[in-house]
Amino acid sequence: MNLYRIGGAALVLLVAIILFTNSCTTVDASHEGIKVSKIGSDRGASDIENVTGWIFYNPLTSFIEQYPTFTQTKDFDPFQVSARGGTLFRIDPTLNYHLVKGQGANVYRKYRKELPDIENNILRTIVYNSYRDVANSFSPDSLVNNRASFEEQVEARLRKALGDDGFAFENITSNLMPPASLQAMIDAKNTAVQNALRLNNQIASERASAEIAVTKANGIARAKVIEAEAEARANELKQKTLTPMLIQQQWIAKWNGVLPATQLGSAGQTMIQLPVK
Repeated sequence: MNLYRIGGAALVLLVAIILFTNSCTTVDASHEGIKVSKIGSDRGASDIENVTGWIFYNPLTSFIEQYPTFTQTKDFDPFQVSARGGTLFRIDPTLNYHLVKGQGANVYRKYRKELPDIENNILRTIVYNSYRDVANSFSPDSLVNNRASFEEQVEARLRKALGDDGFAFENITSNLMPPASLQAMIDAKNTAVQNALRLNNQIASERASAEIAVTKANGIARAKVIEAEAEARANELKQKTLTPMLIQQQWIAKWNGVLPATQLGSAGQTMIQLPVK
């Protein structure tokens, strides 16, 4: 009898352990736990666990769904969208987002899917529709030349659409690629514009050099004219100041007191002064 009692107790303990391990789980701080009912007409999220730790539930009537609340990065498969006029552009988007805390139950009620399924279906559709609608409002050239504006409009749509579904948009990388033929035309146009700018810069540089040379030559010529005018004015002033009296005074100031050895008489004859013995 003791053996039967011990065996029965062991069996009860084993069943209890199995039930315990299958009726509790843990939700850490980086996830949001949702208690989902398996019975009733609603069969939806009936409880939200906003705390971490152990959660006890009846696995026969409910289960626990967990959604991460930290940043999720989803690299979607590339797809094509058309600009106004039908030109196709390739988009290879990578989305960063996270679940807003407290929205896990609403997300499950709305979609009844796990996060990978939501990403591959719901979120991909939201991303595709955002790019499609915005791209259709741009012409091909405008889309290429105004990528910043295009990205801003796409992000605004994603922020609203994801927010309506309980997710917070963080950022997205579009990797927008135009068709090869359009890219070749754009490259040729850009090359032509760059060449024209380079030529205009060269012309402007040569014109500036010529103007500098002309200005320098005019400056030199003007300086010479000013110098000549100054010299003429100085000579004029000298002539006005050279009176006979001033000339005689200057002659006397420069005379060394020695009479010339040769003199001319009044009749134009040469007179030589001989030394006195």
